[in-house]
Amino acid sequence: MKFECRGCKKSFSGSGLTVNIHGNDQMYCADCYWKLQAEYNKKKTCEDCGYYDEESCEKYKKTLVPAKVGFNSYFVEAEKCRDFTTEKKGNPKKKEKELSQTQKETTALVKNLSEKGQTLTLYCCHCGAPIKIGAKAPEIQDTCSRCKGDLEIVNLSKFIKQHQ
Repeated sequence: MKFECRGCKKSFSGSGLTVNIHGNDQMYCADCYWKLQAEYNKKKTCEDCGYYDEESCEKYKKTLVPAKVGFNSYFVEAEKCRDFTTEKKGNPKKKEKELSQTQKETTALVKNLSEKGQTLTLYCCHCGAPIKIGAKAPEIQDTCSRCKGDLEIVNLSKFIKQHQ
């Protein structure tokens, strides 16, 4: 089955990446998806506003609808908001950034590899560049050093467990 990318209008086979913007599901190819995600990462979001409180705006007393790009949700209504402020207003309950269980497990596995002096090499899913984790590179990379592609797609803990 052939699909058409909403970004570049090229047709491709296989499953595309679904993005939900303004309530509409749209299909993108991997390249356009990556560009779209980078674009949304640059926008100011409601989460940075002092009126933001757990997916709602305290100023306007309304629930915010996120734009979903892959696994990420962006509250980009702040781009149009006249009352956007970074000062804390009232008593907003901002979520502190905590590591998920998978991230904690991955960090522990990479530390274990480093202690053993072992290094695993995986390859970037965008450009094929080798990425080392373990003794030679104890820090976990979020992006590829060559193409700057997002590496969040790769489940590192599963990859490390399979190769131990």
